[in-house]
Amino acid sequence: MAESSLSRFGRQMHGSRKAVLATAFASLLVSILLISQGNSFIDGNSPPPTIESGRALDLVDDELPVTSANSVTYIFSHEEMSWNDETFEQAVMAALTKLEDLDIEILSISTAYDAADDPVHLASHVSRDGHTTAVYVRIGGTDDEVAESFDDIIVAADNDALDVIVTGSLVISTDFDNALKNDQVRAELIGIPLSLIILLFVFGTFTAAILPMVIALLMMTLATATSFWLSDWWFFGLTQYSISMISLIGIAVSIDYSLFMISRFREELDSGAEVEDAVAKMMDTAGRAVLFSGATVAISLCSLFYFTATHMPSMAMGGFLAVLGSLIYSLTVLPAMLSYLGPKIDSLKVPIPGANTKSQFWEKFSTTVMKRPISWLAPALIVLLLLGSPFLRVELNAGGIEALPPDFESRVGYEVLVDEFPAYTASTIPLVVVFEDEQLDWKTIAEDISQVCEGIRSTTGVISIEHPLCSPALFDTAIEDWPEEAQSTWYTTVSESVAMINVATEYSSGTDEAEQLIDDMRVHTRSSSEEILVGGWTSYEVDIKDHLTERIPAVLAFVIIVTMILIWMQVHSVIVPIKAVLMNVLSVSASFGLVVLVFQDGLLAEALNFTPQPLDLIVPPLVFGIAFGLSMDYEVLMLSRIHEAWIETGDNTRAVAEGLQASGSLITGAAAIMIAVFSGFIFADVLIIKSMGLALAVAVFIDATIVRAIVVPSAMRLMGRLNWWSPSFLSNLDE
Repeated sequence: MAESSLSRFGRQMHGSRKAVLATAFASLLVSILLISQGNSFIDGNSPPPTIESGRALDLVDDELPVTSANSVTYIFSHEEMSWNDETFEQAVMAALTKLEDLDIEILSISTAYDAADDPVHLASHVSRDGHTTAVYVRIGGTDDEVAESFDDIIVAADNDALDVIVTGSLVISTDFDNALKNDQVRAELIGIPLSLIILLFVFGTFTAAILPMVIALLMMTLATATSFWLSDWWFFGLTQYSISMISLIGIAVSIDYSLFMISRFREELDSGAEVEDAVAKMMDTAGRAVLFSGATVAISLCSLFYFTATHMPSMAMGGFLAVLGSLIYSLTVLPAMLSYLGPKIDSLKVPIPGANTKSQFWEKFSTTVMKRPISWLAPALIVLLLLGSPFLRVELNAGGIEALPPDFESRVGYEVLVDEFPAYTASTIPLVVVFEDEQLDWKTIAEDISQVCEGIRSTTGVISIEHPLCSPALFDTAIEDWPEEAQSTWYTTVSESVAMINVATEYSSGTDEAEQLIDDMRVHTRSSSEEILVGGWTSYEVDIKDHLTERIPAVLAFVIIVTMILIWMQVHSVIVPIKAVLMNVLSVSASFGLVVLVFQDGLLAEALNFTPQPLDLIVPPLVFGIAFGLSMDYEVLMLSRIHEAWIETGDNTRAVAEGLQASGSLITGAAAIMIAVFSGFIFADVLIIKSMGLALAVAVFIDATIVRAIVVPSAMRLMGRLNWWSPSFLSNLDE
């Protein structure tokens, strides 16, 4: 019988092990060098540039430096004094003078004292009880310059007389970025040590347990370096979330792939094979399963690239790079290291009770299940359906500052503004007019735009829309002759390429009324001869809902069909892939249901430090894309071992029992490692990462217990030999 290509590749790795390891070391050095060069990540907390609101934001940032400046809001309060007490005012002014000492450009400072007799002005600067006042500061300079002075900006207004809370777009955005970085470190500090402990228990030797950690290290540096490099030109725009995905997915799959392969290598050595033959056999069996498993995960992640109006392509790219790095090093460096170690893989045994013990548990349990398959299958399916049922009442939105923990100062300050300042509850929706002509006739443009303004002004929910472009009569005189306020608006909101018109509305972002208002406003903006973009968070929420509704069915169909094809290529059966997909759908659905119970209904809210709220819109498709692929990770290994036993015995029941027994301890260890890694992210600060960590951990746990232990053996027992049926034309195609 001819040797397979993977088997021959394993022998090549054995023969070229010095070159392989030298190349791996060189790749590590190059990766570290690329990481040291920094990245060009875009803001993952703003609408992506591929959507209308994101494009509007980018245009404003590029063309209107004043309006795009970083803003900081200092909230001063005192339990007894009022904002207009002389001592209170002096304390505020004294605190603000310290801003002059900072090495930053202050563009504007807006205080209640600028127009102390104007009730409209005071409504956004003074709280209802009068004991709190907000100072809005706009800061210029590049992102790097602002970042260098960030810590000084935060403490600049501290004083002994008043309590100070600091918030604003700069602080909120920085908190998100820092939280993501801290989440990644925290998750790694939890997941990696737990994974090592599990590996020590599974293998019983330190030598075998440390090899997957080496592969994980190589994967992390390569994937991170590649994402940094891609951030300079990746057309979707990469965000910091891509690095979180590398940790979330990469650590789990790289350790699991190594676990599968090392276990098979040791199994072959124990059966008397020479080192080279053991490497070749490992590549032909576990290596093949790893390759198909990685392809399944990669395809699930690649499907997320289709959601172009979200940041999911960035997150998918991080996950894809992690899986690719895991495959590269698992199929090259790991065989080379094992080739050097040979029987020494069992050296440095660890004194852990029960480590590396063999039992017949999975064979006995699966045999018990298969004796009464319906009695086991029916309750299991009922439990899975009940767990998934809460997802039927899921609520979704585009997230926001509520994704930060409730005790973060930036969020506390924001909520103070919303709850206590009368005018702050009003939402402002920016309209961005894009000019294409080089010769601009402002009078003609204003006549066109004014009709749009009139239409929007009469729309339910709009408080006001004021801008020089809404008043064509102004252009009968020179700009220098306009009222001072109109001049200020013109110079700060208009360039030769764009103009920004702010629409004050009475609806808060995220409400049904606000979303309806976006649709009503677009009726008027699209009637203009000029291109007018509707910006703001609510606009993003409306567009992303439409985008996901349109594209989710195609993504689901793609993932399911391609996954079934890959499994068919592995086990040469039509029925088994269909059952595997259905089981995966059940386990993922169950995880969705528990996510709704926890994050929407508030179960464990206090323990996990979050505010119950609707799920982020991108969580369900993102979790499906990841969980579906990862669940297939060890399912492919299990099915491949069952298929091996079927080929050898021709007895379906015996093949299931032997396949589950052969893969049982491995899958248990692999699932435990995944759960350990994902659990680290449950303690994240950013809610989207926290919810993904829980969803993935639950999906893997359900798949490794209820599905693997009960649903798989009972369903395969009921189908009997039909499990392995394949149409003749497919069999001929395979040959």
